[in-house]
Order: sequence, then structure tokens, then C-alpha cells
Amino acid sequence: MALLDSQVSQQVSQFFDGMQDAVTVEFYAGPEAEMAETFNELINEVADLSDLVMVKTTEKAPMLEPGHGGNETITGPVAELLDNTGNRTGVRFLGIPSGHEFGAFLEALKAVSTHTSGLSDQAREALATISKPLHIQVFTTPT
Repeated sequence: MALLDSQVSQQVSQFFDGMQDAVTVEFYAGPEAEMAETFNELINEVADLSDLVMVKTTEKAPMLEPGHGGNETITGPVAELLDNTGNRTGVRFLGIPSGHEFGAFLEALKAVSTHTSGLSDQAREALATISKPLHIQVFTTPT
């Protein structure tokens, strides 16, 4: 059974019209991860709506972000976005992007495809002054 109805599928297809380069969604289901099957089905339905979106499954757990202890692992499900050259973009979704997060997922796919961040020129200039490695995390929630 499809997760996206025909109206939503049509809207997503139209949204993807402005995409430029391919994006790969690398999917890690994880051991006994809740909702992994649904997550996988969702990203494959989305990928079917554009020739520029591909899904690649992996059995290898993604690396944790800096600051985690040595014995911790990601249990999944996780989707990481890779650019058109196969490089990791740092954009990942932990858990199924449903509800309001679905829009953020689509926006991230398009941003990676078009190589645009949506940052203002002022923000780009400020970021250009950073001279040492910096780890930034952005969390979103619909509530």
C-alpha cells in the first residue's frame, strides 16, 4: 500500500521540478529499528517521483556525531543525503520524516540537489571567517 496518495505524489513531483543534480538517500535500517520498513518505503516512493533521487541501502551503521562515547552506536533507522559525487553532506534524518518533518526532508533533498543553503550573504560572510573545525547540529521538531 502506498504511503503517499496521488495528490501528494503530484505535489512532490512538482516541487522536484527545480532540482539540478542527483541526490542519493543512503538508508540504514538498523537492528530491530522501529518504523524502518515504513521509512524505507517512504523514501523509495519519494525517489520514484524524480530521476534525480536515488536510494541506496547499507548494512553499515553511520558514524555518530562528535562528542559521543566509544561504545555507542546508531540503532537506526537513519537516512543520510549524499551529493551528486557521492560525498556525505552532513544532512541526516534519524527516524522517519513524517508529518511536518516530511517537508523538511523534501527541502533538504532539493537543497542538496541545487547546492543552495538558503543562507543570506551576511550569514555566508560570517561563516567564512571561521578558521578552525566546528561541529554544528540543527534539530527540528514540529512541536
